[in-house]
Amino acid sequence: MKTASSRCRVAEGFILFSMLKKISHILEYLLLHLLQTLLSLLPREAALSFGALFGKCLYLSGAYRKIVRKNMAFVNIWTPEEQIKITGKLYRMMGRYVVDFLRPSSPLPPHQIKNFELIQPLFDKGKGIIVLLGHFGNWELLADIFGSKIPNLSVVAKPMRNKFVDAWLARKRAAASVETIYADKALRRIYEAIKNNGMVAVLIDQNAGSQGTPVMFLGKETSTIRTVAGLVCKTGCGVLPTYALLRDDNTYDIEFAVAPQPELSGKSDDDCISAYQLQHNDILSGWIRQYPEHWFGWFHKRFRESIQYNSRRR
Repeated sequence: MKTASSRCRVAEGFILFSMLKKISHILEYLLLHLLQTLLSLLPREAALSFGALFGKCLYLSGAYRKIVRKNMAFVNIWTPEEQIKITGKLYRMMGRYVVDFLRPSSPLPPHQIKNFELIQPLFDKGKGIIVLLGHFGNWELLADIFGSKIPNLSVVAKPMRNKFVDAWLARKRAAASVETIYADKALRRIYEAIKNNGMVAVLIDQNAGSQGTPVMFLGKETSTIRTVAGLVCKTGCGVLPTYALLRDDNTYDIEFAVAPQPELSGKSDDDCISAYQLQHNDILSGWIRQYPEHWFGWFHKRFRESIQYNSRRR
């Protein structure tokens, strides 16, 4: 009887936990919807100023600051004084990006596009295109701008823990004529899209854990996904590194580039994949070195093989 009673209590506890979790997710979604509504009522410049202020308050609260400082100290690109300045700019900039992400995408924010003409020659080859992205600048804005201009555009994303927020984000992308490919089915779906001469956008700058391989990134060896490099080797598809940076005047610079073919003669398949991985990481590293306050990845545990991340606060 005690065993049956214990099982009953466990079941009741699980049901209660599930209910509380669902309520929490609903409240998170309602808060998101409320914030989106309020920000849409403000003029964009005022909303961006609010975002910068929110980012500064978040910085002063110490949230995630220990992770950011550990990452910056580990890559050791800037002096300690420069790291402090960059961190302050980072929080303010992320607050501004969050505002533009939450506000309705119509009308689009002012922007200028560089090298858009590079896209069509890649499509003409008929082998598809992978858009190489990092958590750098406003990667979601690219879907809003190019979803209606580029046929067969897809983005690869991890499902969010909150299914209500995840559905909201999927609707937002669908409204821009962009299909979401979830990570658990990514390899097959990406391959199919590329074989149909489609364009697929993939974020490659998070730690891949045991599913990745060690590759240099920002001067340090860290686990990097193999998916993109492997598909490029297998299909010969084009690779289009792209970013959208928010400037001080509240306009965006959107820039496309074409990743050149690395030297692969005489290399094994694994060595070819490694060469592409290193090339792609070098491209992202170059962006981050030039514009460090625009990389959201400082908040991630990117170098977890080498750093002990313990606290979100200072």
